[in-house]
Amino acid sequence: MYTLRLAVLAWFTCIAATLGQEAPANIAERQAGPGTTLQSGWYWIRAVASPNFHKYLQTKPAYKPGTAILDSYTTAGQFNIKDGQLIANIGTGADPLYLNVEKPADLTQRTLATWFNTTKNPFGTFVFQGDAVTWSTPEVKRQNLAAWLVCKNQALFINTGAYGYQTPSGCADQTIHYYNDAHANS
Repeated sequence: MYTLRLAVLAWFTCIAATLGQEAPANIAERQAGPGTTLQSGWYWIRAVASPNFHKYLQTKPAYKPGTAILDSYTTAGQFNIKDGQLIANIGTGADPLYLNVEKPADLTQRTLATWFNTTKNPFGTFVFQGDAVTWSTPEVKRQNLAAWLVCKNQALFINTGAYGYQTPSGCADQTIHYYNDAHANS
């Protein structure tokens, strides 16, 4: 599939050059990602409670370093946890992205931001507990290792407080879980 994408990109570039024009700059972006069928060894990750029922983990912007969000099944990413890293599959032949966690100066901070980056996460460890995605580090004491928050613009945060208690304004308590059907669904 990756080879086909490169061939299409080369074809567009060749035709554009023949016509004395440049190939569309966003052609490669439109062809990025693993597709809408779950690849072997990967999982969908989604919330299973209101108000984000069946909202899926993904990168924003799509398949690039940036904010971790929960959003539509139509743009769901594919993920796995290996060696304590939550890894985003961004397509065959492409380097993966890693979910990173904010390490604040004040380790009692209630919300820890998450984002995808090309570098491995140096703060904490991700693990599947059953189908739940958990994060922990000895430096942060948490009552529920599977507690997450979804806040403004669907951004995903680690919840270091009690799940469902004194939830920060503008946020919703969530747990996120892997799902391994062939296609993400609503």
